[in-house]
Amino acid sequence: MNTQQQDQEKQAIIAAILEKAPSNVAVEVDLPSESRVYRLEDPGSPITIRPMTYEDERAMVSQSSDDPMNIVLSRCVGNVKVHDLLLMDKMFLIMKLREISFGDDYEVLLICPDCGEENPATIKLSQLPINPVPDDFVDPVTISLKGIDKECKVRLPRVRDTKHLSGEEGYFNDLWRFVESIDGHTDKSIIHPVVEGLPVMDRRAIVNAMLVDYGIETKAKLDCKKCGGVNVVELPIGTGFFGGN
Repeated sequence: MNTQQQDQEKQAIIAAILEKAPSNVAVEVDLPSESRVYRLEDPGSPITIRPMTYEDERAMVSQSSDDPMNIVLSRCVGNVKVHDLLLMDKMFLIMKLREISFGDDYEVLLICPDCGEENPATIKLSQLPINPVPDDFVDPVTISLKGIDKECKVRLPRVRDTKHLSGEEGYFNDLWRFVESIDGHTDKSIIHPVVEGLPVMDRRAIVNAMLVDYGIETKAKLDCKKCGGVNVVELPIGTGFFGGN
C-alpha cells in the first residue's frame, strides 16, 4: 500500500469515527429586531450563525482586549458586524449559539434570592420566550421632552456602546452620545451641553427610550426547594455559559 492509499484509508477511518458529529453548517436566524436597522454585508442574504469550534473556544478564552462574547460571536455570526448589533439581538445570538453548539438543554443552578439556596434546573433554550419588535419599530426613535417642550431623537445602544453603559450612572454620564438630535440640531457640541442642562424628567425620558423591552427572555421562574419562595431570577450568563452540560 502506497502513501496515498494509506492517507485515504486514514481519512476514511476519521470520517467514520466522526460520522455522527453535529453539523458545523451555519444556520439562518431571525433576530428580535428583524434586522431592520442593519446594513448587512450582503443585503440579499440572511444573517447566519454556526456552531462553535475548538478554535473559537480558544480565541474566546485567550483574548482579553474585548468581551469574550463579542469575540466568539464575531467568529460565528455571518453577514453583520457584531459591534453594530442592538443589545437585544446580541443576547438572542448568545442563546442561539449555546443551543446549536452544546444542545438545547442548559443545566443551571438558580440561586434563591430569599435564602441563598442553589436550585438545579434545566432550561430549554429554544423555548425561551421572545418579544419581537412592533411593526412601527424604528431606530432612532422620536420622543417628546416635556420639560423643555422640544422633540428629541434617541438611538438604541449597540454592542460598540457597551463601555458607556456601566450601570445607571453610565447611562446618565454619557446620555448625550445616544441623542441624534434635539429640536432639529444634530451638532454634538450643541447636544452635549443641552443634555447636561435638561431637567431630570427629560433625562429620564431619554433613558427610558433606550431601555426597550424587546428580545429574548433571560429570566426563569424559581420555586425554591428549601424555603418555598417563588421568584423570577436572571439566568447566569458568562463565559461558562459555553461550557456544555
